[in-house]
Order: sequence, then C-alpha cells, then structure tokens
Amino acid sequence: MLFFSLSIVVNAQEDSVKIDTVRIENKNHSKFRKFYQKLLFNKKPTSFPIQPNNDTEDGKYQGKIIRNIYYKTQDPFGYSLKDTTRRPTKWLERAGNTLHGKSKNFVLRQNMLLKPGDKYDSIKAAESERLIRTNRSIRRVEIKEEAIGNDSVDLYVNSIDSWSMFITGSISSSKAGIRVRERNFLGLGHVFDNRYRHNYKTGNSLYQFNYTVPNIAQTRIMGNVRYFKNEDNHYTKSISFVRPFYSPLAHYAGGVSVGQVFFKDSLDFEKPILVDNPFKYNYQDYWLARAFRIDEGYSENITNLIVAGRFYDRAYTETPTSENDPVNFFSDQTNYLVGIGISSKRYIKTKYIFNYDIEEDIAIGKSLGIIGGIQNIRQTDRYYFGGKASAGGFLNTGFWGFGVEFGGFFNKGKFEQKTLSVELQYMARLINWGRWKLRNFMKTNYLLGKSRLDSPADQLSLHEHDYLGMAGFKSDRELLGQQKLMFEYQLQSYTPYEFLGFRISPFFNAMVAAIGDNKRFVLNNPIYSRFSLGVMLTNDYFVFNNIRFSLSYYPTIPGQGDNLIKTNLLDNRDFQMMDFDFSKPTYIRWNRWD
Repeated sequence: MLFFSLSIVVNAQEDSVKIDTVRIENKNHSKFRKFYQKLLFNKKPTSFPIQPNNDTEDGKYQGKIIRNIYYKTQDPFGYSLKDTTRRPTKWLERAGNTLHGKSKNFVLRQNMLLKPGDKYDSIKAAESERLIRTNRSIRRVEIKEEAIGNDSVDLYVNSIDSWSMFITGSISSSKAGIRVRERNFLGLGHVFDNRYRHNYKTGNSLYQFNYTVPNIAQTRIMGNVRYFKNEDNHYTKSISFVRPFYSPLAHYAGGVSVGQVFFKDSLDFEKPILVDNPFKYNYQDYWLARAFRIDEGYSENITNLIVAGRFYDRAYTETPTSENDPVNFFSDQTNYLVGIGISSKRYIKTKYIFNYDIEEDIAIGKSLGIIGGIQNIRQTDRYYFGGKASAGGFLNTGFWGFGVEFGGFFNKGKFEQKTLSVELQYMARLINWGRWKLRNFMKTNYLLGKSRLDSPADQLSLHEHDYLGMAGFKSDRELLGQQKLMFEYQLQSYTPYEFLGFRISPFFNAMVAAIGDNKRFVLNNPIYSRFSLGVMLTNDYFVFNNIRFSLSYYPTIPGQGDNLIKTNLLDNRDFQMMDFDFSKPTYIRWNRWD
C-alpha cells in the first residue's frame, strides 16, 4: 500500500503517450447532435500528460495525395528503427535471422487503411500503425511520411519482426510431451499451435491442433480451426470465421462459429472424478453488427452508433441424469439477441505496461448499450433485457476504468436469473526509482445474482477454474453463493537488469475475496486472501516474451489447510485493459457454465 500511495503523491514520470486521432473543429450541427455531443464527448483534452505527434497536430501532410507506400520488414536480431545503419554483427544473431521466416510485405499492407491515390489522413495513418502493432509477430513498427512536391506524400512503413517460434517440452516418469507454437507461419502472419503429450501409465494421449489466419484475403475476417483432446478423451472441435470491429473506423463486424464439445464434470468442485457426469453438445453461433459514424467534427474520439443481431443454438446429446441435475439446467437452448449501443473511443500509446519499453495501445472512451432477446430453454420462451455502460481514461493519477452491467430474464411474469456485474480498473502513472521503474495496478470485480436457479451450476464460487476465481484456490468444502467480491493489486517493476537476454522484473501481487448469499453484505462473510512474490522475464525479440515465476502464500483454504504455499499461478492477462467496445450481443458473464 506504501507504493500505491507513492504513485499518487510523488512526482511520477509522465508516461510517453500520444494521441492517435486528431481533433477536428466543431461545425454547425443539429440539436440532436448537440445533445449527444454534450452527453458523450469530451470537449477538453484529457488531463493526463500527452506527448503530441507534431506532424499530426499541425496537419503537415493532411489532405496531400499519397503517391507511393513502401514496405520494409526486418529480421528480429541486430536491426533498429532508430538507427537504420545497424546490422547484425554476432554469429548468433545472423544464425537466428537465417532460421526465421521474415514477415511478407503483405502482412503490413493488409493492415494499412491507406493506399496510393488516397488523401493522407492522420487518423487512418495512426490507426494503421496500431493495427500492425496488434500483430504479435511484429515487435516494432513506424510509419514515416516524406513530402513530394507541394501536394503529394510518400509513406514508408518499416517494421522489425519478433522471433515467432516457441518450442517447449516436458518429461516425467509417467508423461512426455512437446508443444510447437508459431505465430508467423512461413512469414504469412498465420498462427500455428500444435501440442502432443503421452501418458505411459494409461496409454492415453493429449493432442491439440490450432490454426488461425488473422486476415483472410485482406477481408479482416479471422479464420480458425481447432481440435483439442485430453487424456480423459474430453474434446473440442470448432471452426470459426469472425470479423471484429478491428478499428473504430470499421463499419461491419460479424461471425460464424460451429463446433462440438464433450467433457465430464461433477457439477461440484469437491466431488471425486468417479462421479463425473457426461456433457456433449453441438453449437452454432451467427452474428452481425453495423457501425454508423456519428461524431464527425465533434470529438477527439471516434464515435459509432452500433446495431447488432445474433442467433445462438446449443443442442445437447448427452446430459447429467435428473438426479444430478433436477432443475434441468443443462438443456437445449435457442437464443435470438439484438443490441443497440454507442461506442466512443480512441487509442493512445504508452510504455511499460505488459512489456518492457515497447509501445502499447490503451483504449480510452465510453460505451453504452442495451440488449434484448428471446431464449427458448426447458420448453419455455423467456425474454431477456439488459444494459451495460463503461468509461475510462487517464486522469492525473493514472488510468481509471469503470464498467457496469445488469440484466435478467422475464419468464411468466417473473424476473429471474438477474445479474449485476461491476468492474473497476486502475493503472497508476509510472514511477522512477533510480534506474528502476514501477507501476501499480488494481482491479475490483463484483457479481450479485437474484432469483438464481437451485443448482450448483447456477452459483458462484472462488474455485480457480470458475469465472473470476482465485488462482490456486481449491476448497474441499462447499463455498458457493450468489454474491462475490474480488480485489486484486499488483506492484510491477521494470528493471534494467538482464539474464541470458531476458529482462528481470520482480512483482508483488495480492488478492482478497469474499463470497456469500445475497441476503447480507458480502464482506460480512469470511474473507480469503493470497499474497504472491515473483519475477517476470521478458524478451523483446520473442513473440512469447513473458515468462513468470511466482510463490503464492494462502493464509487459509477451507478443507485444504492453513499457511499454504503454491508456485507459478499468476498470469499477466489478469490485468488486460477495457476496450469500450459494443458488438456481439451477449448475456452477462456469471460463472464457468456461461
């Protein structure tokens, strides 16, 4: 808590960020637009220190005709965007580059929102750079402009790859396995993830095949084929084609997914595996969304009115017996959902969040939407209504994000399975401490349910495999409820020290959580906690650049004991930032069965 206080009161370093969209002066507009402008848009720049992009701000190239766009990719080792004269000099660097499949130029080109003959638009240029950065096989990227005469401009898109292949293996007296991950297969930007493990004692094997094409024929459609089977013969087969709102400038989004899932589960975390119930179902999911730009000339943010529709069907071929599932919770369901909302956001660049001294994009903005639908389940039609809102941005103390959702089903005059979900995020400003840098993160999640079904499958838990569970928490006692509060804090350091090319970044993490019924305040129930010390190893050259080692201390886990210590539980994804998106209509996430 001392370091958390320091992040607010000390003269912390200003994060290196820049606006990725430009502000256009207000013009005459309708009363309706004036109304939503006041409601949704900021007229004043954020109070968080901003480092502007001068070429963008002064409009130096704005509106000029793009004559040519030149693309250049470099291998991972020995090259620099700042010093273009640098070349690999070490044998190991040259050998690594030889083994690496360098990204093809079209991997850059397919993420560009500008093409020769267009008028230069600083918003599209900055957004193109951000889209290229989202490709994890590319470590660094920059788009540079060069004036040609008085009315034309050439663009130079330069990037440096990451080493994209990662091979891991494991061996013990009973098992041996290997996993090969490649995030830039043949330099095409495709993602390949193949895994095999054999159990000598049982004779069973685990196998995984996962192949993703991020951008099919420059349509922005992402294709994925996945097959996974574990040693217990649980499996998932799926194929999907999804076009997200890859940018606030995108007009259409949608997806098609079909698959089959089979697994066994006890429905109760503490029951032994011998009483597991079989689950097998087929699903199909189709959705489409359209964004209408409504902010032209009114805000720094890009703001869209979004309408969306979805059809989702799940058909069970194997379910638990009526004795294990008396309320028929696991039943065939057909869902028709529609949504309408507003998303207003832009991205800024900063450093020292999930990586060391690498530019990362943080969304700031607002979203507001309502979702309605019809669900046919248990031979009954019931009607869903819900709403959600979120907002976030940089204040003087750092980034703050807040989100709230509420919804439920109307069934024969009753409002059932109501859910309230609240999330609060905080990322403090960067602190300089000698050669070290420090940053604080906080996250709070609160879930409250009313009129839930009388089934363990419709309850909350703290188990690590549940949604918003506590990593490493496995209780032999029944800890279920309809109300859950979780608070997590992390102090992350970024040190100048390296070991075998990996930067060493120690961290401290703490989590406290409580669960109970919905009849009294959640903190009136027992509070459980976890305290962790660890180190994050990062390597700028590798796609898989984040390795974590940790020791976690648990004062008590009911049914397991007191003063417990466990290893390697934490994941950096716990602090992913909000995106303020509104696209695919969904129900509020409640637990692992959603």
